[in-house]
Amino acid sequence: MNKLNVLAIDDHPVVLDGYQFMFQNLDHGFKELNFVKAYDCESGFKTINTTRNEAFNIALIDYSIPAYPDQNLYSGKDLALLVRQTAPGCKIIMMTMHREADIIFGVFNTINPEGFINKSDCNTDELMHGFKEVLSGNTFYSKIISNYSSLQQKGMVLEDIDVRIILFLSRGITDIGLSNYVPLNYNEIEKRKEKIKSVLGVAGSDNDLVNEARAQGYI
Repeated sequence: MNKLNVLAIDDHPVVLDGYQFMFQNLDHGFKELNFVKAYDCESGFKTINTTRNEAFNIALIDYSIPAYPDQNLYSGKDLALLVRQTAPGCKIIMMTMHREADIIFGVFNTINPEGFINKSDCNTDELMHGFKEVLSGNTFYSKIISNYSSLQQKGMVLEDIDVRIILFLSRGITDIGLSNYVPLNYNEIEKRKEKIKSVLGVAGSDNDLVNEARAQGYI
């Protein structure tokens, strides 16, 4: 094929300009680049439906974009599912700043994207490497996403409330005070903390737990 068709959806124009620059400077092997931008669920929906005759090779879709309730599209995940249905040959890279387990696993289970990147993980060179990997037929997950994927495969998954507990511990909230921030009593919180330490492989203090959670990308 002579033309690389790229769809990029993000509500920040400067981010889209950055992606376009990367693809313009990426050694992708195509003679021509067709880079199409959309800024929310509505413009993404209209773009996908008006370009069906020239299918995209790859789509970069941010999870958090303005919704389009008229078409029951509330996030980038919904748009990615539409791409899966209308252009099954298109490779999808999901982009996000989210770390919540339910969001990340929801994307994996619903979309199973060829690429999944937490924006805080990658610099420009790493992003370009990820784009090239996906175009070459491989998968690419950034560090935070890879950690979640590995834990899911092992059946060792932290729930959103577990991550919230870690976050409050990292802010200096004590065990007794945690019950003011999460809907659990002291004993339930202690059981949760034991589970979290088991998942993260921590045998030490709460500070050790927080440090390991930070190292693994949970916070």
